[in-house]
Amino acid sequence: MLRLLVVSDVSPLRVAGGGERVLWEQAARLARRGHRVTVVSRAAEDAAPTTPHDGVRVSEFPVDRRSLARFILSSIRGARAAAGRELRAAGADVLHLHQPLSGFGVLRSPAGRRLPSLYTFHSPAPLEYRLRRGMTRLHRGGVAGRVGMAVLWALECLCVRRATRVHVLSAFSADLLRRLYGVPAARIVRIPGGVDTDRFRPADRAEARRALGLPAGRPLVLTLRNLEARMGLDALLRALAEVRRAVPDVLLLVGGTGSLRGELEALAASLDLGAHVRFLGWVADAELPRWYQAADVFVLPTRALEGFGLVTVEALASGTPVLGTPVGATPEILGALAPSPLFEDASPAAMARGLRAFLEGTARDPEGARTLGAACRRLAETSYSWERAVDGLEATLLELAR
Repeated sequence: MLRLLVVSDVSPLRVAGGGERVLWEQAARLARRGHRVTVVSRAAEDAAPTTPHDGVRVSEFPVDRRSLARFILSSIRGARAAAGRELRAAGADVLHLHQPLSGFGVLRSPAGRRLPSLYTFHSPAPLEYRLRRGMTRLHRGGVAGRVGMAVLWALECLCVRRATRVHVLSAFSADLLRRLYGVPAARIVRIPGGVDTDRFRPADRAEARRALGLPAGRPLVLTLRNLEARMGLDALLRALAEVRRAVPDVLLLVGGTGSLRGELEALAASLDLGAHVRFLGWVADAELPRWYQAADVFVLPTRALEGFGLVTVEALASGTPVLGTPVGATPEILGALAPSPLFEDASPAAMARGLRAFLEGTARDPEGARTLGAACRRLAETSYSWERAVDGLEATLLELAR
């Protein structure tokens, strides 16, 4: 049995995005294999509960959100103190660290320096911070924003250089690690993200649409994204304005929340897309499979920093084809399918050409569409199941513990 202490800036008790999903799937599946797993994470609120959750002990620490400086310092100190308490109480064989603030706090502690460690590099923290400017009051512009970026750069650089090994989810992320932080290939472990292939699976599309109250005969395009600038949703809306001229009954479903919802709704109205776009808001985790099953195609319009793309493999596992921009790790995932489901670039014109060709081709050749859906499912099963991913993670952690 492995005694594993996982330390993260996000909580597994609130799965709000890819980082939380990766953290929770890894921790829960390792616990089911008989390992003792404790997660120390930043709390969303001021409370700091210790909670057993599906076989995993979760200990959250509070942070001070009154300013960017207080937030950074309290995140570092809180992670260090909480991890220290867990290590004194029960010990650990290996540390698994996610994100730089909590990771730095633990790696700088005496216990953190003694234990072998694996740092999961989801995406470059300073670049993510810059791209999220204005999303919250902690994501600042101007001098404060530049200082925040510099601090995150320094902290993440120390984390990836001090950790025994660095885990990435894609070759794209491995290349970023080498270029940004000088991490040699020998210290990088590539284990992709995954999908629960039992939960996300093909189903009768008409039945899924009836359950969700969606129209039966219209071509449905789905995307699930944070409504933020780097996700490229404005470009997708402009592309849709072109596509509807050739496919007049097309309907785009946009799931997700974010600071740009008002701007995106205004853009859709200005493009006269009221009958062609629905903003779904937050899609509950339990409802996700049905939305994938109901769609004819999933679109990933990202314009920057797609370190893996869990939604991509969730759609594939559901038998739903994915069209994506050639950004980040998306070409690695979709490159196994033919013909290529990649747009030429991330521009509205390229998306419009690709989406129109897909929808018109599907209408002409329904059997070909079914064959493509089956190929999507096979790719998810053979390359991206969570069990396969956790096999690789478990082997790496056991090797580090030895």
